[in-house]
Amino acid sequence: MTNPNGRILWQGLSPYNGEPIICIVTGLTESTSNSKTGEGLLQTWILHQNIKPNEAFKIKELGEAVCGDCCHAAFNNPKENGYAPCYVRTYHAPRSVWECWKNGSGYAPIGDDWHLLRNKGLRLGSFGDPAMVSINTWKRALEEVYFDAKPRERRHTGYTHQWRKPFAQGLKGLVMASADGMRDYIESTAAGWTPFLVRKATEAAPSDAIVCPASAEAGRKVTCSDCHTCNGSTKAVVIINH
Repeated sequence: MTNPNGRILWQGLSPYNGEPIICIVTGLTESTSNSKTGEGLLQTWILHQNIKPNEAFKIKELGEAVCGDCCHAAFNNPKENGYAPCYVRTYHAPRSVWECWKNGSGYAPIGDDWHLLRNKGLRLGSFGDPAMVSINTWKRALEEVYFDAKPRERRHTGYTHQWRKPFAQGLKGLVMASADGMRDYIESTAAGWTPFLVRKATEAAPSDAIVCPASAEAGRKVTCSDCHTCNGSTKAVVIINH
């Protein structure tokens, strides 16, 4: 018997390096949350098919298959390059999802059941970069997420570090360009992306960006589930590195 809480949305080869990867959505029957994201967002996990994510994350070739050249990834030696390490604990949720799928009876393919996503919030890439997954998969998922929701009720979030890559361009307007510093902020904006800037506490915030309402510096006014701003098309967002 398969686990009804998740489905396989897509599986194929990483556009970054051709390694086999898979995208699984969870939260269909059991909502997950944390203090920042809140409840109500379906989670999507982009994982290497052949090795546990907590192990793959330490190996450059395997980690790049799902995270590309993200400067926060463990395989890019974050302590040496000066960037904060990835906040995702790969040995927790990502590993649990991978193990559930790998046991052979974990999650069934989505098939014709895309309606399970209907009018629910969706996070594109709870772990892994959404640019690694077929753009048609995300568009099909968002068709259901937005099925009969009013514009202000549309809830999805997503971030990509691959916004310079040709294979990521189909996500422009659907996810935020992850910007690590003002150079990224300026270049991604000029390229037509909406950036999400992570800045140092000593650096000034851009005047045309809003401070993340779910952040500590904004007083955690709302959760990501209730905010809707990080949808790739609303407004640039800035947060202090945490």
